[in-house]
Amino acid sequence: MGHQTDEEDFASLTERVSQEMFDGVIREVVEETGVPASSLTDPVFIGVSRREVNVRPTAFFFTKCNIDSSGVSELYSRAQDGYESTKLYTVSVEELQGMRQRMPGCHNGGIALYELMRNAAKKSEDVIDE
Repeated sequence: MGHQTDEEDFASLTERVSQEMFDGVIREVVEETGVPASSLTDPVFIGVSRREVNVRPTAFFFTKCNIDSSGVSELYSRAQDGYESTKLYTVSVEELQGMRQRMPGCHNGGIALYELMRNAAKKSEDVIDE
């Protein structure tokens, strides 16, 4: 009996840690951009990348926002933790590609993870359409 309780406790702890991670992603977006949580989809974990120099890992998540870029820029100007960044860029996927050479390696890894996610979604749609 004790063994099963330990497994249940571990499963419960794992679920709470996971939930806190995903809730934390939304909190960070809200605090740093001023975008309300209600305008965001649930985050999806897309992977981990690491810096080349100090090999520090960075987790990447994907979420969608139902506010257009000009609305997000306006909200950003009043964000609670907007001081944590110097500027918000609203760019297309194509423009983002042109900015890659100025980004640290882990951010390039994040873009690669995003591309993998998009390609997998396209393949899924193709399979569904067949």
